[in-house]
Amino acid sequence: MTGRKKGGLLLILALGLYLLLSGSSSDLLPWARDITQVRLMRTMALDVGEEDLIQVTLSGGLQQQNEDPDTIPLLLSQQGLTVFGSVQALQTESDGYVEMGHLSDCVIGEVLAREGIEGLADFLERDFSMRLGTRLFLLAGDTGENALRMTSSKTTALTDRLESISQNRTYGGKDWPFTVRAYLAETEDNGVALLPVLELADNPDYDPESQGEQPEREIHLTGLAYLTDQKLTGTLTGEESRGASLLSGWDQLDRFQVELPNGTVAGIRLVLSQCRWEPEFDETGRLTAVTARLEVQGELNELTGWADLTDTTVLEALEQGFLSQVAGLAQAALDRSQGDGADFLHIRRQLVYQCPAHSTRLLAHWEDWFPTVELRAMAEGRVERSYDVDLPMEEGA
Repeated sequence: MTGRKKGGLLLILALGLYLLLSGSSSDLLPWARDITQVRLMRTMALDVGEEDLIQVTLSGGLQQQNEDPDTIPLLLSQQGLTVFGSVQALQTESDGYVEMGHLSDCVIGEVLAREGIEGLADFLERDFSMRLGTRLFLLAGDTGENALRMTSSKTTALTDRLESISQNRTYGGKDWPFTVRAYLAETEDNGVALLPVLELADNPDYDPESQGEQPEREIHLTGLAYLTDQKLTGTLTGEESRGASLLSGWDQLDRFQVELPNGTVAGIRLVLSQCRWEPEFDETGRLTAVTARLEVQGELNELTGWADLTDTTVLEALEQGFLSQVAGLAQAALDRSQGDGADFLHIRRQLVYQCPAHSTRLLAHWEDWFPTVELRAMAEGRVERSYDVDLPMEEGA
């Protein structure tokens, strides 16, 4: 090939490359996006949409830099056949790129939760921009979209409230336990997973004339619910929820009120809770009983009347009342789990870890054993008395 022919071939190739990169072939290339217009989403809500579509609503939290501080947080909503499809459709709803890499919370409406959230779990696990540390919540009696819209104002967003809930309920520095990662792990273990339940309530300070200064509704954490095979199948009572938290070592902010023999009521705060599972097997190797032994520590915060805390009888009554209440809550959770046939406390997993010699039989026979095995809750520990604030720290007792 001559030099002239080589030069002509190179010119043709260069022209073809130019046309490929020009607007006439722009469909083959990614759309250009201005990174200054990226919208960071902080909270996602999932609901059943029209004609059984999946509705995704996203909130950007409080206003981002350079945005008008006089407007409520950005809300985007779209419907699709899948969570992925709805999220992709949302890209057309904003003047920038919708980025979900900083998503901190996901609120699931009750109707969708009862129908099943298999698509959500699959999307969260596969999408490269999603965080496994994202917190999960169920909304009772309403839609996640309403939670996002009706709790937003110029100064507040649902993201802030959920952040406060997670921090307040994990007193003592523990991580919030109800995340995407934990949900996937529990579902993979035995198909049952616990999630926290939220409820909307009227905001007593709401003024329709305030022009967005106050949110219309408040949101509160009310307890726990469990999903079986990724469908909402049961909501625990307040006592059962507290018991499940104690047995799992999650809640370090529980409180108790104990009435002493003379009528004085003591307010006690839980500051430590640890659970040890103790199985019992018969001579054939069958599991016959399991004891959940709770080691707890309380702190005396208030006395409504007189009590001589140097009297051993008074101290024993105080501690026994505290331990009795702790054991009662734990027993309520155990009874609900066994009664519903839902091992949402993952007792089997705990026993497999603690008793490797019995692991094969536990895995093989758990479904048959669980309904009839005796489940017991016991609590042991103490109540610490507060120190005298008039004395130096080293002298206070």
